Amino acid sequence: MKPGISGRPNIVLIFSCSHNARFMGCAGDGVVQTPHLDALAGEGVRFTDVHCTFPMTVPSRMGFLTSQYADDIEAWEVGSVLAPDVPTFAHLLGAAGYETVLCGKMHFQGTDQFHGFEKRLVGDPLKALSPEIEGAGGNRTTAQVKYAVQVSGHGKTGFQAFDQAVTEKTCEFISAHRATDRPYCLVSSLILPRNPLICSKDLFDHYRDRIPPPAPMSKAYLDRLHPAMIKWRERRGVFDLTPEQNRRGLAAYYGLVTELDRNVGRIVDGVRSSPEAEDTVIVYCADLGDMACEHGLWWKSNFYNGTVRVPLIVSWPGRFAPGRVVDAVASLVDVGPTLLDIAGAGPMPDVPGRSLAGFLKGEEVADWPDEVFSEFNGLLGDQPSCMIRSGPWKLTYYHEFRSYQLFNLKEDPEEMRDRRDDPACREVAGGLLEKIHRRWSAERMLEGIARKQRARRTVAGCGHPLIPHAVTHFTAPEGSNAFDFGQIEKRHDPQQM
Repeated sequence: MKPGISGRPNIVLIFSCSHNARFMGCAGDGVVQTPHLDALAGEGVRFTDVHCTFPMTVPSRMGFLTSQYADDIEAWEVGSVLAPDVPTFAHLLGAAGYETVLCGKMHFQGTDQFHGFEKRLVGDPLKALSPEIEGAGGNRTTAQVKYAVQVSGHGKTGFQAFDQAVTEKTCEFISAHRATDRPYCLVSSLILPRNPLICSKDLFDHYRDRIPPPAPMSKAYLDRLHPAMIKWRERRGVFDLTPEQNRRGLAAYYGLVTELDRNVGRIVDGVRSSPEAEDTVIVYCADLGDMACEHGLWWKSNFYNGTVRVPLIVSWPGRFAPGRVVDAVASLVDVGPTLLDIAGAGPMPDVPGRSLAGFLKGEEVADWPDEVFSEFNGLLGDQPSCMIRSGPWKLTYYHEFRSYQLFNLKEDPEEMRDRRDDPACREVAGGLLEKIHRRWSAERMLEGIARKQRARRTVAGCGHPLIPHAVTHFTAPEGSNAFDFGQIEKRHDPQQM
């Protein structure tokens, strides 16, 4: 075990779902109310350019836990099962003497519901929504369909109740822990602000009164938009959404972010009021973002910054300089190695993720690559796609059209000017395409998905539960083993002379 950044602190990692990184006051949003996240960023380090590995919940979360890309662990779908022999940062922290605890959503599929965590305080919200709220088929409030925005407004759902339960259990664990116990890493995984786009009435009314109906994207913009993103819009019905429906959806999303922030505040207050406050690191991040009407889009499953960029805040007052902002290009695969560095644990083997600890300590990290990948299997008729972000450049390759989008985010942070047809950018695009094709293949992904789906169908059709009952392993009765070693003829061994 190596020494940590400073001792062996507790770690509380608050993980949310579908939080657009712009929707925080500390990120410059002048409308949203996120006082607790803003305060956490003010006393810690905020990373502005962190990316998910896959713009879909399950693969992104598996990449976060393992510090590997989806292609490396064959986790390409919502139904993907993470193999139990794939190391997660929880395994490494456990090996370093930490108590590893998961509280809340992680979307584990299959029989292993721990993946290195030794305790789960609250499981996944599998039955949180009523059939009336969730809907069915093409009319689901949790899906990437226009209905999910059309049915938005004020009310309450089981997702809010789930987050309240997770928050309560998290605070109970923190308050009960004592310094004489092992240090712990507690991952408190919330589900807001994920749709359904339904928030409390006071917050919905507050935000609806403060945001105008979002203007539709201009004809000039749509005329030059990449055909893959035209298809994306058509397949999800977003062209049919009215400005007022988008306004209602956006007001609800703002409200859900504030509800998330309140739960974050309760957890942070729990840490700060505990006897171990000075020895506890707090981390906040999300599995992915949500377009939240940016570019006239919603949900995820694309590579615009609203979806692929995630918030990351790390706070340890007295150890990390307050209010620092880091603009390095990073990924969720870097979070695990960072936690292990903080804890003084051994490194994760054979992973692309790298520790962000140097940035936390205020060091100049000269060899940081500023390059990340993200990939997507396709949904609702989309074909696989892959993104590379390298320095200011972002290229997204669409297998369906064998072509790409290209943005210079330094010059065009809103991603409004696609440079794919700019002759001055051909060399840049060629280099980025070469990097994508060197490590990623749509054909290999599709073949792997088909193979995995066939295997899951075969296993699911076995006719009984995967674990039908507990297994009693055989132990031989006393006296079952007997052998007289004296019966073996002793032979002359010249090597013993």
